[in-house]
Amino acid sequence: MSKRICPVCGIGALEKILTSITLSDPSGIEKTIEISEYKCPACEAEGDLFGENDRVIQDEYKKMRAEAVASMLEKFHSKKISLSAAERVLELPQRTLSKWKNKSMVPSASAALLIRYVNLFPWLLDVADNKFNPKNAQQIHVTAAMRDLCEMTKGSDVTSLSAGIVENLNNAVFYVNMEKGITQRSIMDTVTSASTGLMVHSGACEYSYET
Repeated sequence: MSKRICPVCGIGALEKILTSITLSDPSGIEKTIEISEYKCPACEAEGDLFGENDRVIQDEYKKMRAEAVASMLEKFHSKKISLSAAERVLELPQRTLSKWKNKSMVPSASAALLIRYVNLFPWLLDVADNKFNPKNAQQIHVTAAMRDLCEMTKGSDVTSLSAGIVENLNNAVFYVNMEKGITQRSIMDTVTSASTGLMVHSGACEYSYET
């Protein structure tokens, strides 16, 4: 029995029950914590009668969020993302990302969500750097998608793979080619041979070529 009195009936001496629960973060972090529940032998009321567990759980989620953001920012270097450049395009105060990285400042839930998006889609920084111009954003998005598609679809037996957009004033064609024993240049020549005056924009395989 605990020394606490039931807040429901006001007379029962509460029995304290400790329970372990596991919290998880979208980044894969898991933490097991202990929460307290109470049971009244007089009126049989039970549960988190004093509303204490919500605070304990939220405090733990806050720590997990800080850990997750720090871990994602550690990966920015391998993705060739400069923290100072990211702060500039996202209009964050100077050294904000560094403080999140070393956990000297805990990011808010919305700030953590922003970092999750950038970690998952680094090209969003290019969109921000282009002042969220709709046309530029579409081009950046498609180029990044083609780059990822190339990596996802390239098999061990594929010797050459290319992707791009062929367009003129009236039409645009998106293409992906996987071939054996053929160069990227010959693939693009084949694609553009029927479309004189078209331009092939740099795509997933990062080439550029003009007819």
